[in-house]
Amino acid sequence: MRILKYITPLVFILILIVCIGIKAPKRPQTVAPEKVAEAVAVPDTLRLLFAGDVMVHSTQYHAARREGGDSTYNFNPPFTFIKDFISSADLSLANLEVTLGGEPYSGYPLFSSPPEIIDALKETGFDVLFMANNHTADKGRKGIETTIGRIREAGLLHTGTFRDSADRAEHHPLIVEKKNIKLAFLNYTYGTNGMPVRKPNSVNTTDTAQIREDLEKTRRLHPDYIIACMHWGYEYQEKEHAEQREFARFLAENGTDMIIGSHPHVVQPYEEIINHAGDTIPVIYSLGNFISNQQWRRSDGGILFEAVLVKDREHTYRISSAYEPFWVNRFHDSAHTKYRLIPINGYLNDSTGYDLNEEQRRKMYLFHEDTKKILPNLDLPIIHRW
Repeated sequence: MRILKYITPLVFILILIVCIGIKAPKRPQTVAPEKVAEAVAVPDTLRLLFAGDVMVHSTQYHAARREGGDSTYNFNPPFTFIKDFISSADLSLANLEVTLGGEPYSGYPLFSSPPEIIDALKETGFDVLFMANNHTADKGRKGIETTIGRIREAGLLHTGTFRDSADRAEHHPLIVEKKNIKLAFLNYTYGTNGMPVRKPNSVNTTDTAQIREDLEKTRRLHPDYIIACMHWGYEYQEKEHAEQREFARFLAENGTDMIIGSHPHVVQPYEEIINHAGDTIPVIYSLGNFISNQQWRRSDGGILFEAVLVKDREHTYRISSAYEPFWVNRFHDSAHTKYRLIPINGYLNDSTGYDLNEEQRRKMYLFHEDTKKILPNLDLPIIHRW
């Protein structure tokens, strides 16, 4: 697998800044060196990468046990082919749709994963995990608090689910400042599958009054860019539902700059909403699965959504949006089940080392074609190449 050097559109920005920032004098004069340097200064640029649902079904943790030699759980191998891509971003983020409720471990419908999944996500290059989803209360208070503790021990950031009100006040919105760009992340779920969230624990749900209040608080913190990560919609539906569109409009009109969706377990469309202020708000309704055991059509893969932000002297704005499709290859090696995420563009560029048979290739190509039909208005990465 190869990743060519990341090339941002800074040449264009540089020319633009020079053209705007340096006016031709009426008569010859000397321009101070520090003024020249200021005029041609390159803006701060931040590359964000969002992944969909991280799930750990029972077949996955059994596979991780065998990958670890039956003495530990090793979740790293599935991410072998995409690790470099994820770790190359300035900030990589994913929806964690399992809890760490302890043994006995379990998959669907009440997830309790081995804690090593957190270590693998950290090793793969993720920085932030979103926790507000319909499975976050699967194992009650123990599951919520143990998961939060393990994430923090790993040095990862999180939001959406909290130990108590004080914890929520500290971690929601989640403020991350990188490359001189101050980001605010908010995370909500439509519900918790009827599982109660007992006090003092707190899980963000899609209460519009609460979200409006949260956004008002967020704006007072003066972030450069506000991103809402929503767990919403109907499972396995290729098209976003009217409720998602209405909620996206609500978020766009109340100060959100970007909206990232999860939960349907399939990729859903991308659009750009123009709010009443004239701002363009990008929305990806669902990223699909990141890793799971769901092997049926359209659920056997997902996308990495890439957004590049730039900050100049006055504004922070998005200069590009793109996606990288990948397919989850579940296969048997020496009678054991294994998982590997296959970067589709990487495979198309050079299939060496992936060892896919004809049936696997057929399924991967089918996922790729389905995804292109769903996202005709979103670019495949043109500034990254595997």
